[in-house]
Amino acid sequence: MFLRRDKPLKVELVTPIHLTATSASTYLGPLDKPAAEEAITNTDLAFKLVTFGALTSQAALVIIGYSLLIGKLQQFGIDPSELSLSTPTLLLYGYTSLFSGALGVADRLPIIGPTLVAVPFVVIAALFVAAITRKLKASVVAGLASWMGIAMFVVFFAPGVGVQYGSGTGLVDFKKYTQLETAGEIDAVDTVVTDKGERLVGHLILADSKSTFLLVGRTLFKLDGTTGRVIRETELKQRPSEMEKLPPKA
Repeated sequence: MFLRRDKPLKVELVTPIHLTATSASTYLGPLDKPAAEEAITNTDLAFKLVTFGALTSQAALVIIGYSLLIGKLQQFGIDPSELSLSTPTLLLYGYTSLFSGALGVADRLPIIGPTLVAVPFVVIAALFVAAITRKLKASVVAGLASWMGIAMFVVFFAPGVGVQYGSGTGLVDFKKYTQLETAGEIDAVDTVVTDKGERLVGHLILADSKSTFLLVGRTLFKLDGTTGRVIRETELKQRPSEMEKLPPKA
């Protein structure tokens, strides 16, 4: 036969073939830039900053409340060492004082006032967002800071708005039960019965867990909060001015 199965067939390549491997450093095209510059949020730092901010704000309110309350009570001859004030009391007094001051600014400056009150919250929110994030656009930071600042502003002043609403409700109930018209706050007059059966009628300045301070006319009575015993009577007088203290010229 012309072709035999056991006869080998030889093939010769005239042109040699060169095989080359592509280098790993070959440029394959541009990288995905948005993926490479993806924003990173440090959640651990965010939690620490939130905790630090909460503790710092509460400490500031306590300090403000203590300072204002001590300054007020000293005008009635009450020494700070006589007081037994709790932290919630100081916190509440500091918050209400700050809230009243903010409302005063808003009333004096109807348009600029609320903006000035809200600006610190927006600034704090912007610093917070900038601290916990990386590779975030300035426009995004500004947007997040605005929304977070407004939310903080609402949360901070929401209890004060509730207090204002409660005051209005109390005035309505006062008119309902007493049939008296009230244009503003109610002036309360308190009566305290001492351990000897004596009735003291005046204005309550302060009552804590240990003592009660009652102003009757120009005399401040300090009474034991448990027994009603009169501990001290302080007569309040107007201090003479510096000009009155000077000796007359000869």
